[in-house]
Amino acid sequence: MPIFDTHAYLEGYSIPGINQTADQIWQALQPRGITRAVLFSTRAGRVDPLSGNRVLKTMIESQPTLYAGITAHTGRVDSSVQAIKELLGNSKFVGTLVVGSDPEAPLHPLIADDILNACRRYQKPIFIYTPNAACVEVAHTLAKQYSMHRFVFLGMGGKDWQNAVAAAHQATNVMLEVSGELDNAKIPSAVNTLGAHRILFGSGAPHQDPVATMGLLAEAGLSNTNLQRILIENANKLFAITE
Repeated sequence: MPIFDTHAYLEGYSIPGINQTADQIWQALQPRGITRAVLFSTRAGRVDPLSGNRVLKTMIESQPTLYAGITAHTGRVDSSVQAIKELLGNSKFVGTLVVGSDPEAPLHPLIADDILNACRRYQKPIFIYTPNAACVEVAHTLAKQYSMHRFVFLGMGGKDWQNAVAAAHQATNVMLEVSGELDNAKIPSAVNTLGAHRILFGSGAPHQDPVATMGLLAEAGLSNTNLQRILIENANKLFAITE
């Protein structure tokens, strides 16, 4: 069955020379059954959103099955907004990841406003990394405030995945991406509460092996229909990919 990994990173791996190009990432993902992937630029999140996202654009242009998400930083708003205006209209860019200086800390909703407003005209989903309950709470607040956007909670709340499921239950414009905590209970719970149509496969590669997340799905007792929705159909629909 084809698999769409909606959460992978270019660069930022602890071993130098690995995960530095789109070709290297693709060579790592293909043996794991990944047929499409969305990449986010580690450089854009750590150094400069404009240059990092431009590099990512160049990297994926020759890879028809690789897509990108703009990485926008709340501490570098001007550069982030410029990157959004320059690149988000490109069909290879499927959404915007909003990050802060500390990935484990919640975003500041007011600081995120300028970035989220810049994304309005493109009607592409907003990704927010949610490794814990505090991050889920702020992401939920933003999802309610910006109800015109679809939101994807990357990492599904980590160990606090129940909070992420509850937040998505309250905000119908939220989808959950299943990387993060390797808890066999979280996917069945999310499917039972939200329906499989609001769950996306993602790995967080290279920081987490896609095989680990696939194992959660294999243990979840899902029907083939629901499994196919999570692995590829929901992503194709969310990102309006038809080919």
